[in-house]
Amino acid sequence: MSYRPFVVKRSPFFSINQLENIEEAMLRILEEVGIAIIDDEILKQLKSCGFQIKGNRAYIDRKQVLEFLDTERKNNGNKFSEEPEPIDTSSHKIGVSLIEYAQWVHDIETDKIVPFDTERLIEATKLLHVLGLSGPPGCPVDVPAPIQSVVQYWVAATYSKYGRRRIDPKALETLPYIIEMSDVLGEPLRHLPIYIFSPLTLGSESLKCVLKYTDRLSGAGVSNMPSAGCTASINVGDAYALSVAEVIGSVILLKEIIDLPINWGIGLFPMDLRTLAMVFGSPENFLLHLTTNEVNAYFHGTAWYPASGNIHTIAKLPGAQSCTEKTCIMTAGALLGARWFTSIGLLSLDEIFSAEQLIYDLEIRDHVQRLVQGIDGDCDPERCLKDVIDGIQQKSFITLDSTLENYRQFYWHPKLFDRQFFPAWEGEGSKSNHQKAHAMIQDLLSQYNFELDPKIQSEIDKILAKAKAEFLR
Repeated sequence: MSYRPFVVKRSPFFSINQLENIEEAMLRILEEVGIAIIDDEILKQLKSCGFQIKGNRAYIDRKQVLEFLDTERKNNGNKFSEEPEPIDTSSHKIGVSLIEYAQWVHDIETDKIVPFDTERLIEATKLLHVLGLSGPPGCPVDVPAPIQSVVQYWVAATYSKYGRRRIDPKALETLPYIIEMSDVLGEPLRHLPIYIFSPLTLGSESLKCVLKYTDRLSGAGVSNMPSAGCTASINVGDAYALSVAEVIGSVILLKEIIDLPINWGIGLFPMDLRTLAMVFGSPENFLLHLTTNEVNAYFHGTAWYPASGNIHTIAKLPGAQSCTEKTCIMTAGALLGARWFTSIGLLSLDEIFSAEQLIYDLEIRDHVQRLVQGIDGDCDPERCLKDVIDGIQQKSFITLDSTLENYRQFYWHPKLFDRQFFPAWEGEGSKSNHQKAHAMIQDLLSQYNFELDPKIQSEIDKILAKAKAEFLR
C-alpha cells in the first residue's frame, strides 16, 4: 500500500507589516528603556565597551541593533518569507521525549501526588529504559538542592543506557560535578543556557555558570519566558516586541563580555490571571507556540516552522483534562507536520511525572501516528474484481489474501484502549484503562535489565560521593 499522508497547511498569523512594527517597537524599547543589569561588574564592563549606562540599565543604540540583525539575517541566508519551511511529512513515525524538571510524582497505588525522592526516580528511570526513552524524568528532592542535579545525573546514567544526556546543572556550585560526570560518561558539557528574566533583566545563576566556565564551552544559548498579561503586554504583538528586545538586547550585550558563539530564541507564554499559573495545554499556548516560530524566523532571517511539538498539560492527575489537552495538541501539531513531541508523562506543565500518564501519552502518540499516516486510495480494477468475486463466494472478505496481507498496515491496534463491544469487554473482566495501564507498568518494570560499565560506574560513584561529602555535612 502507498499511503498519502494526512497533512494540513496553514497561513502565517503575522503579516510582514505587523512584524516590521514589532521590530520598530523593539528598537525603541532598547533605545529608551534598555536592559537592567543585576551584576555591577558586568555594568562596568559594558560601560567600558561604550554602552550608555544609567543606573543599572544599559541602553543600545538603534544602529547597533540593526547591524546585529543584518548580520544575523545574512548569515542565515535571508530566507524569511510568508511561506513556511518545507517539512518532509512522508514519514508518519512520531518521536517523543520528556524533560527532567519534575519534583513531584504520581503514586499509582494511592493516586496521590508525592515528592519525587531518589527511590522513586530510580524506578521511573528503569521504566523509561525499558521503553527506550532517555531520562531521568524528574529531580530527587530528598537530597539538598545543590546536589539534586548531581544525584539526578547519577541515577540517569546508572539505571538507563539512554541516561548519558547532560543535565541542566541549575546552580554554579553544582556545575563542577556535572562537568566531571559528563566527561566520564563521554558526553562532555560544551554548551550552557542563559535565562533572561522578564521584563528586560539580564543576570542570573545561569549567566554566572557561563562566565565561570567560558574556557571549556563551545557556545551558549539565550532564551526567556515572558507571559502575556503578566510580565509582558496582553497585546500579543506588543508582548513579542518586548520579548525580542530582552533577548536580542541581552545577546548584543553578552557578545561584548563573552567570547563564545551565542544562539538565541524568543518565547511568549500564556498566564491565567485568575490563578497566576502558566496555562500550558491551553489553546492559547498552542497558538503562541506557532506564532513564536514566525517571530523567531523573521528576526533570524530563516524560514518559519509551521508546527509545534509539545504535549504539555496543566492537569495535576491523569484523566480527562490531561488526555484531552495532550491529544488536541499532538493531533494539531502532527497534522501541521511535527514529528517530534516533548513532555510525555508530565503533568502540571513539568512539575509532576506520572507513569500512568506516560502510558496514555504513548497510546495517544500511536493513535495520532496512524491518523497522519493517511490513506491509500489506489484502485486496481483487476484486483478489485477478483476480490469482489472471491468475497461473494466466501461470503466474507475476512479470509481473502488481500485482507491478510494488508490488515495490519491499515488498522492500528491499541495496546491500551479497548475496541470491543460491551459483552466482550464485560466477559474479559470489565477492566478500565486505569487498571490496564497499571498492569502494563508492572509488566514493563519486570523486563528491566541494565548495568552500566563497572569502570564508568566506579568513576561516577566517586564523583557523587565527593558531592555528598561537601553538601551533606
